[in-house]
Amino acid sequence: MEAYTYSNLFDTKGIEYIIIIFFLLLLIPFWIIINRKSEVADKIRNSIKALTIGSLRIPKGLFFSRNHTWLQLEKSGDARIGIDDFLLKVLGDVRIEPLKVTGEKIRKGDVIALLEQEGKQLKLHAPVSGQISGFNEELVGNTSTLARDPYGEGWLFKVEPDNWKTETTGYTLGKESLNWMDRELQRLKDFLSISFSKNNDLHLAPVFQEGGELQMNPLAGLETKVWDDFQYEFLEQTE
Repeated sequence: MEAYTYSNLFDTKGIEYIIIIFFLLLLIPFWIIINRKSEVADKIRNSIKALTIGSLRIPKGLFFSRNHTWLQLEKSGDARIGIDDFLLKVLGDVRIEPLKVTGEKIRKGDVIALLEQEGKQLKLHAPVSGQISGFNEELVGNTSTLARDPYGEGWLFKVEPDNWKTETTGYTLGKESLNWMDRELQRLKDFLSISFSKNNDLHLAPVFQEGGELQMNPLAGLETKVWDDFQYEFLEQTE
């Protein structure tokens, strides 16, 4: 009869195996949680890249023209004028070339500045009539301020308005601006789809995500003829 031998588990490698198994049991759910968080983060990052109504800054208290400029009447009586976030998010980085100077009289609808990007241009129209009392020199050669704070430090002109109340009658304010820009995004999708159908050499891939969402800065990199069409459809609207 063989002698019975007792082995203490703690004197062998067995305890090491138990520790490893226990560690793996803890690691697996932790790994699952981490990957789920990563998937959520990826979805958030992808949604940020999409051009949606939620990605647009639309502050209350500003008047928005149908030509995608904004206005704010200051206590001094001057009106600050700038470019709305819709236009900036559609175009991406643009250089501002002012066409009017301080002291010059302008009429509503006059071309007051050019937005330039890699040889392409869009014309910006004056939303009110009056005398220019200032231009934001900080924007010359500097696109970051405009992109970062379009309704604050990114203002373009200051104007002493001639007929503020009458000329802003057709402009939007508050919740009305939000609804209008939401419609503009849908109109932009339709515009790009038609433009791509008309120009067979262009591709949908650079501007649409899966599911039909617009990419951020969809006009950046597109050809001059698309910019010209965009000028007519979105920046030449009559009030």
